[in-house]
Amino acid sequence: MNWLLGGAIAAAVCALLYRWIRRLLRRRKHRLISFVALLREPMTMDPAILANAAGKVWGADLGDGTSPGADGFVVGADMVNTITHEGRMFLVNSFARPYIDDVEQAAEGIPDLRIRGLFCEHSAWFSCDALGINGDTPEQDVVDWYQRLGKLFAELLDENCLLIFIPDSGRAYPVNEETIDALGAEDPLGALQATATVPIIEVGDDDPLMQQAVEQARRNWPQFVAAFETRAGEHFSVKAPVSHAGNKEFIWISVTALEGDRVYGTLANDPGNLGPLKLGSKVVVPVGDLNDWCYIDAQENMAGGFTLEAINQAARRKPRKGSAGAP
Repeated sequence: MNWLLGGAIAAAVCALLYRWIRRLLRRRKHRLISFVALLREPMTMDPAILANAAGKVWGADLGDGTSPGADGFVVGADMVNTITHEGRMFLVNSFARPYIDDVEQAAEGIPDLRIRGLFCEHSAWFSCDALGINGDTPEQDVVDWYQRLGKLFAELLDENCLLIFIPDSGRAYPVNEETIDALGAEDPLGALQATATVPIIEVGDDDPLMQQAVEQARRNWPQFVAAFETRAGEHFSVKAPVSHAGNKEFIWISVTALEGDRVYGTLANDPGNLGPLKLGSKVVVPVGDLNDWCYIDAQENMAGGFTLEAINQAARRKPRKGSAGAP
């Protein structure tokens, strides 16, 4: 039996199938258990390649993309492919257009500058979806679906992917060297969350809460110096602006030394757009530029962190032009 449709007819049928399934899910209030990859460039999802990839990660015979195997089959073309395996149905979609119609408008509502920038770069997407999930589905079954989808998604992922989006939670994750292992974990969502980068939040220069927090941090700077010099605590960090090629980010720095009016340390977060600088890069900043500091004291409590509340509040508001800060 031939499971492939031909040319433009296949594309049209698959597009209609995709829209029908999405409407059905919304109407029945089914949960969308899915991994979505936002891509730099469109990708082709060939049924033969998909059958091989799914069969590899699930240890199954799913045929060759044109005929069924002993454990199921793959059918589809171009944009939408359906996988049937062990009585379950999966969708694997690949579209040569942005995930959202108006990317710029959607980006305005993303407070994390790192994720916003990556989101604006994407021009296409693919996803691995589970079919048949609703509010009555046992949570353990949902976990099993995510495990299966995560392994398949990881097998299909490559350097073309900018962001991973989880529709069920609304969370997005930049792709990094830990992503593939996280997707193959027993709890892929929890493991993926552990790979999340520190958000970069935009805060207005005239934000009164931020101004008060910075003043408080600078006023209490002698407390940090005294604790650092006597080692009355651990994880000593400061937050200061670091620039490269005209881009400036307020970023946390793990302090290694204090010398006069200079602070020496290494970047404690991955920057959003600071060229060659990355997590662990050595930097030197003037004390006068600091806008926050923190450390863990002898009682294992955090001292400092004055700007964190201002940044958290800014993250809940609509983004605005100003300076960037990372909590």
